[in-house]
Amino acid sequence: MNANLRRLVFLCLVYAWILSCKNTAEAQLAVAWQPVSKEDLDLKDNPLDPGEAAMILYQEIQTDSAKSFETHFVRIKIFRDEGRKYANVEIPYFENRIDVDNIQARSVKPGGQPVEFNGAIFDKTVVRARRLKLSVKTFSLPDVGPGSIIEYSYRLHWHRGIPDVFKHPEGYILDGSYAFPAAHWVIQQDLFVRKTHLVIRPFSPSAHVEIRALHLPEVSPPERQPDGTFQFDVQNIPAFHEEEQSPPEEALQGRMELFYLAGYYSPQGYWSDMAKREFGEIQKFLAKSKSVHQEVGRLFAADDSPETKLRKLYARAQQIRYVSYEPTKTGKELKRENLKPNKTVDDVLTRGYGFANEINMLFVAMAREAGFNAFLVRVASRNKGEFMENVPDPSQLDAEVVEVWLDSQVLFLDPATLHCPFGLLPWEESDTQGIRLDGYRAGVVRTPRASSTDAVLERRASFKLNQDGSLQGTLDVTFLGQEALDLRLQGNDQDEAGRRKILEDEAKSWLPQQATVKMTSAAGWDETGTPLKAAFAIQHPGFATVTGRRLTFPLVLFEPLMKTLFESSRRENPVYFDYGFQQLDELKLDLPEGYQVESLPPSEQGSEARFASYQISAEQKGAELKISRHFVLNDYRFQASQYAELRGFYEYLRTLDEGMAVLHTLAVK
Repeated sequence: MNANLRRLVFLCLVYAWILSCKNTAEAQLAVAWQPVSKEDLDLKDNPLDPGEAAMILYQEIQTDSAKSFETHFVRIKIFRDEGRKYANVEIPYFENRIDVDNIQARSVKPGGQPVEFNGAIFDKTVVRARRLKLSVKTFSLPDVGPGSIIEYSYRLHWHRGIPDVFKHPEGYILDGSYAFPAAHWVIQQDLFVRKTHLVIRPFSPSAHVEIRALHLPEVSPPERQPDGTFQFDVQNIPAFHEEEQSPPEEALQGRMELFYLAGYYSPQGYWSDMAKREFGEIQKFLAKSKSVHQEVGRLFAADDSPETKLRKLYARAQQIRYVSYEPTKTGKELKRENLKPNKTVDDVLTRGYGFANEINMLFVAMAREAGFNAFLVRVASRNKGEFMENVPDPSQLDAEVVEVWLDSQVLFLDPATLHCPFGLLPWEESDTQGIRLDGYRAGVVRTPRASSTDAVLERRASFKLNQDGSLQGTLDVTFLGQEALDLRLQGNDQDEAGRRKILEDEAKSWLPQQATVKMTSAAGWDETGTPLKAAFAIQHPGFATVTGRRLTFPLVLFEPLMKTLFESSRRENPVYFDYGFQQLDELKLDLPEGYQVESLPPSEQGSEARFASYQISAEQKGAELKISRHFVLNDYRFQASQYAELRGFYEYLRTLDEGMAVLHTLAVK
């Protein structure tokens, strides 16, 4: 199950341990600003990326593990008016885990005159999650314009240090691979970076530092300097540009990850060892339970097949109260309700409630009691990033599913996600990797790829077209699989009015802005494994254009999904849809009295690409026009090199979806 903000919280906890030693704040130290060269003062544009509003001339990050701090320095050249925004600086940090101090800044005018910053620095909270709070320190440099250079620096202090096993491995019996984050350096920014200088001072000369350069050009291995530091230089990193339908930023942005290692490290060995250790930590929770044994025996009939048994166990697990999906309660409410922490699966079953992934653990315990091989699997959510096996960072694993061996099948299930039906994973948990937690079969596994049949949207409409071009009628919509699950999770904590708004907003997104939508009924909100259905009354005052004795209107009523997609001819990032899907549309249109069809766009009975298919047809039957459309997207991940093919197919679909029908009448008006 994917817990909201779990990755953010985990990162916070990890980096609270990054650098060693309890540390007291040091006095504000004046920055020794490096002189700005005449060449940089005279620079009018970036010769390697002309036309941009600004560029980073130089950035530097120094991580000192011995003193538990990290210093940052940035120098930016402004070329155009729109680059002034970079004078508004934000420094993110986790309160109570990291301190930010020694913030200093200045601007350098085009003529070379420096102006020290003496303004106010503000704090604001960005995200609050239980005891953790992500904040930013903000300040603005005044009187910055084209030709100016801005510079700022700051220092981060961590409150805690590195676990002792990494500092004194000789004092431990290490039975596997161990890794701990040493530094997390984001190098690629939303501006071109001419040069980045990176320094790490390990906590000990004997420390084993492993380095991973991600989404960067080849980086030369660093050498240890006489002062004990490792130093790197990375040059000419292009700006990171956000593009529509891209993978998560974390899966693309150039950065370096550094780790301290202990034991006998290898990527495969690390994840296998971690899976075994994690399994050891949950063994007590999964301990055999008399209550679980009795409950499993009660659920089955004598002639139940293995799949029927597994489905019954899944349904029983989903009868547990999902505390994590309930609105946040005050301390007084929690005390009054007296919800005690669960320590075993027996607690989950007998108390009838579960937090986070405890429902998955109960399902595993019941499945094992019934004789199935069942395992907890920690995975990397696709909506956050990609699993990187060569990066020993457990914070990648921010979701949890269950693997069950059913005869010759391997099933991946997630009963701990509210309303998730048997056989379906939430899209972010599908087609990703993680680790199977087990004492003997531990290791890296991949969840199955979702099919387009797992996310289906069916729209059936019956409308009346009037002589003035207006349209009114009814629309019946069926959401199946992932489409239904997404909406149910959105509407979980909403009242009837909130749920109505969710569905009406969804329907409005398919229609032109001037159309009005009113939901008349909905069914299936609180169910699992069944379609979510809704009916709407639709009015569209300007659907058809009246020209003399003709009415002209688009053959496809619903705004095409691809209407504004991929208009750019160039692409830097891969293309990433959340999942494959199917759209099936059936429209019956009653024609105005006295009108008949003059022309219809040609039907397309089987346009196919390697990754998608499309069909559209229209035919007149008496005074009725029947329009059918079926679009299937099978693939959902495309490399930038495939962009031309993908864009070409979508442009072709756009021409079909924008085809116009023409009616005419011979009646004298």
